[in-house]
Amino acid sequence: MYEKQRSVPVVLGLLVVGLSSIAGAGSIDIVAAKAMPLCEKVVKLFDARLTPDADLLRSIQWAPVELKGQGPKTRRCSSLDKALFDVNNDGAQDLVVKTTFCMKGAPSDSLYIFPADSPVLEQASWQDLSPLLATPDKFERTGGTYTAASLPVKEGGAPALSTLFTVHPFVLDGVTYVGLTDGRRQWMVIARYLGGERFDDQCYLRATPS
Repeated sequence: MYEKQRSVPVVLGLLVVGLSSIAGAGSIDIVAAKAMPLCEKVVKLFDARLTPDADLLRSIQWAPVELKGQGPKTRRCSSLDKALFDVNNDGAQDLVVKTTFCMKGAPSDSLYIFPADSPVLEQASWQDLSPLLATPDKFERTGGTYTAASLPVKEGGAPALSTLFTVHPFVLDGVTYVGLTDGRRQWMVIARYLGGERFDDQCYLRATPS
């Protein structure tokens, strides 16, 4: 059963000369939930800009990918990171590659997923990323949309993320989830990855500025 919207306050602190004061405040609303206890737990781990806290980020250990060939001088618009974790919760480790490339100067994330022992990173190079991009198992939406339509939303219809994406896989209570938001930082989808390009949405969160 899906449960109605709730709001959880988020406060951003600013440390100035050893004193803590409130720099700004906002809230994250749980607009739709497949399981409210999960969404109530998750919403406390993101700030009002829909950025996960440090502990959640550390739940997956990413490492830079070293590709063959001449790479870019800076990572902001051309970075690849890898991690081994069970992204689809089937009990087996997966090789997950997270890329960040820019569209019109703004960064956007994608995920590419392979068996743990895949040689794909030895096959790819900066001059030829096709072995990486060819996988059918991925989240690759830069310039496109992700319509959050799995859970019923009463107010204003289902949110649609578009164009520029920030992707945060994380592990919570032994289960892997993926947090998805876009450049507007108004909506976040918490989902479980099912394989291919399919996701099972668990929570729709909406950030409300102060």
